[in-house]
Amino acid sequence: MKFVSVVFAILLAVGCQGEDKKKEEVTATNRLVPVEVVDVRTGPIRDTLTSTSTVDSRLSVDIVAEIPGIVVGLDVEQGDTVKKNARLAQIQRAELGLGVDTAKSSVNRLESEVERLKPLFDKGVVSRQMFDESVWRLEQAKSEQRRANTAAADQRVTSPMDGVVAVRTVNIGQQVAMGTPLFRVVDPADLVVFVNLPETALGRVFEGQKTYVESEALASKQFDGTVERISPVVDPRTGTVRVTIGVASQNEGLRPGMFVKVNIVIEEKSDALIIPRRSVVYVEDEATVFTVAKGLAERRSVSLGVSEGAEIQVLSGLKAGEPVVVLGQDGLKNGTPVDPSKRKEAL
Repeated sequence: MKFVSVVFAILLAVGCQGEDKKKEEVTATNRLVPVEVVDVRTGPIRDTLTSTSTVDSRLSVDIVAEIPGIVVGLDVEQGDTVKKNARLAQIQRAELGLGVDTAKSSVNRLESEVERLKPLFDKGVVSRQMFDESVWRLEQAKSEQRRANTAAADQRVTSPMDGVVAVRTVNIGQQVAMGTPLFRVVDPADLVVFVNLPETALGRVFEGQKTYVESEALASKQFDGTVERISPVVDPRTGTVRVTIGVASQNEGLRPGMFVKVNIVIEEKSDALIIPRRSVVYVEDEATVFTVAKGLAERRSVSLGVSEGAEIQVLSGLKAGEPVVVLGQDGLKNGTPVDPSKRKEAL
């Protein structure tokens, strides 16, 4: 009986040890920190100098009223394509209209007079001199009428260039003064962007430098451009220098007036090691990342290069294809057990 009790006690102890081991394994599994990882990849990356501005047309002209008067004709609307010398509007002075009416009345009166004197001249009642004077006055009145009509018709507002009507600020029937803005005509195929950069950027920007322009209105579509001119002077009030960016004319969709982000390419790497910027953790100003090896987190010191958007170049400390933690790295330490899941795309 004593022997049976001893055997039972031994079996009970072994069973308890097995249960404890299973509990330890479950507890260890529960302590795994879930993280998301992406693989270090290779690819192109650019170091850019970024600014914002609006798109302008290299060729644009503001058209103003050259005479005071009333807009009696309007031939175009905003967005219309126009040719050089095409009529945009017609302005008539009040006195010109009055002159036309006066000249017409004079012609009508003198025509009636000539018609009245003609039979009298034929009968010899009226002298040739009187009749000829009436005919001469009629011809003079007709010449004055032609001049008045020509003067009124010549008050035309025309386009000085081929282009598109970007702005129309007048309406038919509107009274305008001399110098009143009427239209703005632009060439939509020849675009330019002006940016003001800090003077500290002068050593990094040069003529002919590659740029690209992004518009949020066009789903951040990129348009190629080139640095064309750099102002030779720095604005002493703002400490900035004006830079002219020419944008390729074949870029459809980009229009004058659009707000854009301008990226001037300072350096371009064609085959760089790239990781998401959010994977980098700074420890006392030292850049580090966490990799995963055999289910454990491993902190790595890395040397970083150029950055573009959400990505950054790795100069040393990592190899292509190694997994780096992009989510869940806060609070990780060397040797922390982790449960990694791979993201399809870098953050």
